[in-house]
Amino acid sequence: MPKKMVNLTISSPAKLGLNTQEENTDINNAWATRASNCVYDDTGRLSSRKGSQNINTTAVSGSPSIKQIHEYIDKVGDRAVIFAGGNKIYKVDGASTIDVTGTITTPSADNWKFQNFNGKCVGFQAGHAPIVMSTTTGSFADIVIASGSASSNEVLSAFGRLWIIDGSDLKYCAALDETHWTTGAGSFDLATVWLHGMDVPIALAEFNGFLVVFGKTSIIIYDNPWTPTGTGTMDTSVMSLVENISGMGCIARDTVQHVGQDIIFLSNKGIRSLGRTIQNESMPISDISINVNDALISDVNADNLDDIRGVFAPQEGFYLLTLPSSDKTYYFDMRQPTEAGSFRTTTWDRSFNSIVSLQSGDIYFGLDGFVAKYSGFLDDILQGGAGGTKYTMSYHSTWTSINEEVVDLLKLAKNFKCLVYGGRGQNVTIKWAFDYLDTFKSVNRTILGQEDIAEWGVAEYGIDEYGGGDVFHELSASLTNSGRVIKVGFDIEINGNQISLQQIIIQAKLGRIA
Repeated sequence: MPKKMVNLTISSPAKLGLNTQEENTDINNAWATRASNCVYDDTGRLSSRKGSQNINTTAVSGSPSIKQIHEYIDKVGDRAVIFAGGNKIYKVDGASTIDVTGTITTPSADNWKFQNFNGKCVGFQAGHAPIVMSTTTGSFADIVIASGSASSNEVLSAFGRLWIIDGSDLKYCAALDETHWTTGAGSFDLATVWLHGMDVPIALAEFNGFLVVFGKTSIIIYDNPWTPTGTGTMDTSVMSLVENISGMGCIARDTVQHVGQDIIFLSNKGIRSLGRTIQNESMPISDISINVNDALISDVNADNLDDIRGVFAPQEGFYLLTLPSSDKTYYFDMRQPTEAGSFRTTTWDRSFNSIVSLQSGDIYFGLDGFVAKYSGFLDDILQGGAGGTKYTMSYHSTWTSINEEVVDLLKLAKNFKCLVYGGRGQNVTIKWAFDYLDTFKSVNRTILGQEDIAEWGVAEYGIDEYGGGDVFHELSASLTNSGRVIKVGFDIEINGNQISLQQIIIQAKLGRIA
């Protein structure tokens, strides 16, 4: 009697994203146990990320690590991309860069926090005098403090003032005047309001008209910051404390990002969002990275918190967290949460020294000696469009027993088919393994063109349904070996063309009880 064949169809592979928390269990095959150098395209398919193209033709002198990058926008809307590296500050000028360090006290580090304020660009950094650039065509100078003092590693431009953290004090300058920090200005002693006695303030943010102070393990939220008292007391008719959240805070200054009506930040428990529920005026915290938390925290712990960067790119719909020491970037698709409330996650096998999302929608990275744009499908393309390096898009399914009815039966693997969208000339390694051992068998294939389209063909996936053309390609392989559970995957070379995953079919014969 012939053995029964069973098929497993995975539509939209990894449609729930990466799940490393449960990667060694038999979980829903809509997850992925590896999704590397991937994003989600406009139709929700797992797709290859873009690469990078250098903005400047030649490297900045000495090829320093570009640690900070910022878009300065003045009162009339003129823009300049400025960046810090090698203890200097530069401006992007077409395909060149200009040194705009100016007359500032010689820096000893590049961890500036830049903000646009009253038509100017200001910068603060621990152990350094604050600096200012007054026009997009000018250069930086030290801020001449007329009253008080201003020293901080964090600055926020909001509510018509600059807000800084100076030791345990939250300070604000006079209205529209970065030179006065006592006259028309003031401060609050945060030590008097931390819920459990003391915390270390890390970051500041504006949130729906509130002022948010992130400590390492707590969050303070102030109402009505447009009218601070200027005396250091808490007058409830003006700026007042409205929320004090304990047990959760931000551990890395440059991970705080606005995402629509929310704020995303890195905590010691993963990526979190601070959302305001207007109906009951509460501030719940939701866990963005719940499906990758252990791996993420392990990578964070191996990095320098001062070097970790985050960015939200509205036009791309993603939040990136880049970890230079681990040479890894975590990608979170923020367009729509899963039913569990988390967001689809992948990882990229590269990192960046700094990132900024421009108002134009472009994303700029700070590399070593170069500013680069998120563009194309090769890494490190030269400014003129030549060169570039290939990278690998990788996907692993979950472990699967095909279906519940045959969970205890041995599966004799027979065939693998995958439908991909786009690409031409890419090398593909198809992989499979059994019984929770990531010892893969593999075969190599090449995406060629129209001749790859087999049984799916034009009728099902062509002109009528998807817009047609030779854009869908079938990859297939004969599988070997057997086991109770199987995992499949592949590595796709990205060499200038985008690839998206449409569908996977695994075919196996049933054997004896395993």
